[in-house]
Amino acid sequence: MSEQPNHSGKPAVLFVIVVFVLAVLGGAWYWFLYRPGQDVKEKARQEQAAREEAENKAALLKAQNKIKYDELIQNADAEFQLENWGKAQSLYSEASSLFPGEQYPKDQLALVNAQLDELAALEAKRTAGVVETVSSRTGRFYIILSSSIDDDLAMDFANKLAQEGHNVKIIQHDADKLFYYRVSVGDYATRERAESASTAFSNYSNDIWVLKY
Repeated sequence: MSEQPNHSGKPAVLFVIVVFVLAVLGGAWYWFLYRPGQDVKEKARQEQAAREEAENKAALLKAQNKIKYDELIQNADAEFQLENWGKAQSLYSEASSLFPGEQYPKDQLALVNAQLDELAALEAKRTAGVVETVSSRTGRFYIILSSSIDDDLAMDFANKLAQEGHNVKIIQHDADKLFYYRVSVGDYATRERAESASTAFSNYSNDIWVLKY
């Protein structure tokens, strides 16, 4: 009796081969197509999230800086009105550094620097004992220690004050059809500031007054 070939194992082998091939193809698809695509998507998502976070932080910082800028400008303007040039300069400079594109603090700084330069020039004159003469109206308020129609008498007193270290000016002022030489030891933008400062000179005269000229 002859033996018949046994083919019962072939389907199982074919099944194993098919499963193996599918596994290999699936692995190749996963590692070379799907996974890289997912990595690219995840990287793009992270980059977008980072951009949004950076934009939100920048917007928050800008808003905070704007609040600080407005406060600095308000304080600087107040110091400017009080003629506290050093403080005004510092505040305007800080405000300008926050928003370099804003023109206002730059314009104000130019005015402040001009005032500081003028003060430096006055200090140089004071150190040198120079008496300045004011012959035209400025709109400022001058502390007057003496008033005379004698220019030599006024200049003698002014020179004495200058030698003591004061910033002295002689105001050439006509009034009541007479020409007066008024000796000033300080000038300010407002009458209130001039009157307040005048108390420091009470030992020089009993008749100190403020002249707007």
